[in-house]
Amino acid sequence: MGIRIRSCLAAALLAGGGPVTAAYGQRALPQDVQRGVTVESRPRPDFDPLGVRLGAFRIDGFVDAGLGYDSNVFGRRRNVESDGYATETANVSVGSEWSRHAVGASATIDSRQYFNQTGLNWTDWNLGGFGRYDIDARTNVEARYRHYREHLDVFNYDVQRAGIAQAVPNTDVRSAGIFQPVPYDSDEVQVTGTTRFNRLGLTGIGLYRTFRFEDTDLNGVRNRNSLNNFDTAIGAVAASYAFVPGRFVTAAVRLQDISYNRDVSQGRDSFTVVALGGFEYDFDGVWAGRINIGYQRREYNSPTIKTLEGPAAEGRLSWSPSQLTTVTFNVARSIEESIRQDAVSYQRTTAGVRVDHEFLRNVILGAEIRADRREYPAGQLTTAEQLANGNAANQRQPGEKATDGVIQLNGRWLINRSVALTGTYAYNRRIEASGPVEKYDRNLFQVRLRIAL
Repeated sequence: MGIRIRSCLAAALLAGGGPVTAAYGQRALPQDVQRGVTVESRPRPDFDPLGVRLGAFRIDGFVDAGLGYDSNVFGRRRNVESDGYATETANVSVGSEWSRHAVGASATIDSRQYFNQTGLNWTDWNLGGFGRYDIDARTNVEARYRHYREHLDVFNYDVQRAGIAQAVPNTDVRSAGIFQPVPYDSDEVQVTGTTRFNRLGLTGIGLYRTFRFEDTDLNGVRNRNSLNNFDTAIGAVAASYAFVPGRFVTAAVRLQDISYNRDVSQGRDSFTVVALGGFEYDFDGVWAGRINIGYQRREYNSPTIKTLEGPAAEGRLSWSPSQLTTVTFNVARSIEESIRQDAVSYQRTTAGVRVDHEFLRNVILGAEIRADRREYPAGQLTTAEQLANGNAANQRQPGEKATDGVIQLNGRWLINRSVALTGTYAYNRRIEASGPVEKYDRNLFQVRLRIAL
């Protein structure tokens, strides 16, 4: 998982519904057969949490805890170490149920504690709220704020390639493959305005987000992760035209400015332009999709860093062969920031397919396969210090590629409105890797119990 800066232009599109079917004694309800209803989005009145009503507000929340096993905690090929862990998640949210306008707030905490490798422990949390002002039935303005405490995982290619590792006597740290999570704090402010003129819809978005990485000390070695601190500002405009209900042609333009806080890194400052065009289309109630294809170009403040450009894309296609099964395809291609000092940005392509099946009304099964490919261009500078001094023209970093694949199986048993049990198995494999970073295999097993309001 990398530092993904949201484009803010992709809208959720529900999968199309299929013909009414019945299996395992299940009875199809009117809300089950509406167009756009999927296995995951389908209401289940007998098992959905009710929440707590407080006047014109509703409070929802849950606590989720469980145990897991990781067969390769450091994500390496040799000297593999396994470990068990405990994991906990809690969330609480409150939102208005007014007929006009809206306000709300939510908080989430997510943590993991390993039994033996305690240096890998992490705790993520976020807290924020939003307010929406409805000018009329077709026009509104919304503002959001959220603070995040998150981390980059030890399996992140950037973390392993950057050598953010624990020193091992007489051993190269990258070969040893002993890494630790990289924590960071982030504040995000977003303002969105939407309106519609007959068949034409317009959306404008402004976003500002900060990233502050935490320095770490390991065996007397200081990892200066804070050299990667940066702020980003995004402005985007999107338009859609409806030929008929459920069928749109779309276009969007996004501008992004990235500025680093440390003088030694400011040569990495960049400006990005992304243009996308595509469609959102409900074909027949069984197939529905959204796809946007375009071009992206990132130029840097330092003339010694080559411009990064190439195709941009994001898409989602849903197929509902029956009311009990939904198949979802996803693909995206974007430019993202690297935390390495010898690489600035990389092009990331993600793709996957997921199957969700309602085995029983309260037993949901899922399977997913996905791939994540990173392409680091040749010609990046070797260190931030050389970049600042402008003397690294003859010390270019060669191009690199890394591809990770994941196969995941999961099952969820809705015991009643308040209690659910989930089991998950995932197989991770680094299919391709450049430089000293090794390929590896990893198996994860996890069982979690959720108690909801």
